[in-house]
Amino acid sequence: METRVHVLDLQLGLYVTELDRPWLDTPFLLQGFLIESQAQIEQLREYCENVKVDLSRSTGGLARWSSLVSSTLSHGAESFSAPTITALVQPQMDEKDRRERINVLRELRQLFSRFRSKNKSDAKGTVPFVGSIVLYEQEDQVEVELPKAQAIHLASREFMQSMMKSVRQELQPKIEEATSIVNDMVNSIIRNPNALLLLTQLKDRDQYSYSHSIDTAVYLLAFGRHLGYPVEELQKLGLAGLMLDIGKVKLPEELLSRTGRFTQGEFMLMKTHVKHSLDILGQMDSVPTDVFDMVARHHERYDGSGYPNGLKAEEIGIFGSMAGIVDCFTALTSERSYSDAKPPHEALQLLYKWSERYFHPALVEQFAQCIGIFHVGTLVELSTGEVGIVIGQNRVRRLKPKLMIILGSDKKPYAQPHTLDLITNPSAPNGLPISLRRELSRGAYNIDPREYFLE
Repeated sequence: METRVHVLDLQLGLYVTELDRPWLDTPFLLQGFLIESQAQIEQLREYCENVKVDLSRSTGGLARWSSLVSSTLSHGAESFSAPTITALVQPQMDEKDRRERINVLRELRQLFSRFRSKNKSDAKGTVPFVGSIVLYEQEDQVEVELPKAQAIHLASREFMQSMMKSVRQELQPKIEEATSIVNDMVNSIIRNPNALLLLTQLKDRDQYSYSHSIDTAVYLLAFGRHLGYPVEELQKLGLAGLMLDIGKVKLPEELLSRTGRFTQGEFMLMKTHVKHSLDILGQMDSVPTDVFDMVARHHERYDGSGYPNGLKAEEIGIFGSMAGIVDCFTALTSERSYSDAKPPHEALQLLYKWSERYFHPALVEQFAQCIGIFHVGTLVELSTGEVGIVIGQNRVRRLKPKLMIILGSDKKPYAQPHTLDLITNPSAPNGLPISLRRELSRGAYNIDPREYFLE
C-alpha cells in the first residue's frame, strides 16, 4: 500500500518509492530505498516537501504503520503540502538532531586532523584532535540585527579603506584596529548571520577592492559558525578574511583592472600577492599562525594545481580549504573588471562542478548548507504573484525561508513592506498554502534591494 507522507513525518523503517521532484535532482542514487538512518531523513527534508512510501515494503509491514495510514486518511490529500503542528515550533534542533550534527562536524574535523597526525612521527596511535564544537542558536531576528550589522559593515568598509591607504604609504598596519572590527563582526554573526550576509549582496559595484575583503570575512565567519567553531577560532577566520588579498595593494593598478585574460607573465606577477599579503601580516603584532596559514593557502587547490606550494586535499588544512572556497565564491558573486557578478546559486553550482578538482567536496557541501538554497538577498516570486526578498534561512526546511514582501500580486510596491515566514505555512486568500514560485534575476521589476535595507 502506497501513501504520500510529509517529510517531517518520516521515520526510520519507511520505504520511499517516489519523491516530489526528479530523482536526478537529489543525492539519492536508487529510485526506491528503505530509510535506515537519520541522515537520510535530513536529506529528504532538505530536498523534498513530501514523498510517497510503500507501507507493505516498510519495516514491520502494514500492521506497524496503521496509525500513519489513519492520520493520512483523516487529514486528506491537501494536508501533505503543509507542516505538522510540531514543525511550527521546531526552529531549534532537538537532542537527536544535535547529536547527528555534532557527529558530522566531528568526522569532518577528524578527516583533516588525521592527515596532520600522519605527518608527525610521535602521533602514531593518537586520537585526532577535534577541538570544541559549538552549535549556535540565533539570538536575534534579522530585523533586529540589521541596524547593528549596518553600523559594523560601514565601520569595516572605513577600516579597509584606511588599511589599504596605510599599506600604500608603507605605514605599519595596526592589529588592534583589525581585531576590534573582527570582534564586532563575530558578535553579529553569532547573533544572526543573515544580517551581514544580506549586506554583502547590497554592495556598490565599484568597490570590489575592499568590499571583497569584507565579504570574504563575513562568509568565512558564517561558514565557521555553521561548522561549530568557538569564538576564538571565528576571530581568526574573520581576520584572515579581511587580510586574504591585502597584498594586491602592492600590485600595479593596470594589472588589477585588466579586462582580458592574463598573459603568463602577468599571471606570475598576480600570484605574488600572496607573498605581499604575508609580508604585510608579518609587520603586525601577535597575528595567529592559523591566519598566516589561511592567507598562504587560499589559492591551493584540492588536486594540487594551486599555488604557491601545490598542496593537495587535506594538506591544505581545513581553514585554508574554507578560505579557498569562500574567496572563489565572493569573487564570482562580485562585479569585477573582467566579469559580471553571478547570482549566488550559479556560483554555488560552479563550486559543486569544481569540487574534487579544485575544492574539498565535503566542505563545498557544508558551505552550500551554510548559505542555503535561496541566499539571503535573493529576489523571489510567490505563488500569490507577490515579490519578496529573502532575509532569513530556515535550518530545518530550506524551501521555507523568511521574506520581506515588497510587491503585491499586481507588481506594485506595498506602502509598507511586511515580513512573511514560510515556515508558518501561511495561506493565500483562496485558502491554498503560499509557496515559492521562482527565483528572480537581479534588478527584476526595477527593484533595488538597497532602497529597503540601506539608510
